[in-house]
Amino acid sequence: MNAQVFGRVSIEGIQAIALSRNGGTSLAPFGALNLASYVGDSAENVSANLAIAKGLVSASEIAVMNAEHGNTVHVVSEPGVALPGDGLITKQTDLALVALAADCVPFGLVDSVNSVIAVGHAGWRGVLANVMQALLDEFVASGAQLKHTQAIIGPAICAKCYEVPAERVEQFRDVRPEAIAATRNLDLIAGVKSVLATQVTKIHEISGCTLESSDLFSYRRAAGEPTGRGGLVIAISAS
Repeated sequence: MNAQVFGRVSIEGIQAIALSRNGGTSLAPFGALNLASYVGDSAENVSANLAIAKGLVSASEIAVMNAEHGNTVHVVSEPGVALPGDGLITKQTDLALVALAADCVPFGLVDSVNSVIAVGHAGWRGVLANVMQALLDEFVASGAQLKHTQAIIGPAICAKCYEVPAERVEQFRDVRPEAIAATRNLDLIAGVKSVLATQVTKIHEISGCTLESSDLFSYRRAAGEPTGRGGLVIAISAS
C-alpha cells in the first residue's frame, strides 16, 4: 500500500481511499498530506497535496468539502472548495470528492450501476442531525438506487478514546442511542452505521483510530495546536 494511502476500497471502477498524513508537502505542524485550506497551512502546499490526492484515485479534478457540522448536502460538478455543508454528491466522471476529517467520521456512498458517488462528514453534531440520512436522501434524488449502493466508512476516533461530557452523551439517548458507548463515551462510527446499515447493500470499513494512530490526523491529539486534515477521497474513473 502506498504510504499516502491508509486504506483503499475499489468498487467496479470507483476508487475510495482513506488518506494517511504521510507523503505530502506540508511542514510541521500540518505535516504532511494536509488537504485543508483553513488550518493555517500555505495555499501552495495544500494545492500540491490536493494534486497528490486526486492522483491517488486517478482523477483530474477534485472537490473539497467545507464542513460545518450539520446536515447540508450539495450536488457538485465543478472542482474547488464547495459551499458550506457536510455532504457532497456527484455524477461527474474524473471529479474526486473529499470529506475532510481529523477525528470525525468520513463516510462515502457508491452506486456503480448508476455512476453516482457521495461523501459525508459526521462529528457528534452531524450524527445528531442525521447527516447520514440527509446524504442518502439526496443521493437517491440524484439518480442513485439504494439496491445498488455500497458505503465506505473511513477511520475516526474510536469509542474508547472519545470521552465527552455526560450531558452530551444524554443528547443521544432518544435520538441516536446506538452511538452511546458508555456514560462518558460516544461511538460515532456506530452512530453512522446505525443509519447506513438499514439501507445500503454493504458497508466497507477502513478501520483505524485517528487518536491512536500516528499515521492519521487527529484534532484531539493536537490538543489545541494547529494540525492538518485528511479524510476520505472517492472518484469515478474516467477509463
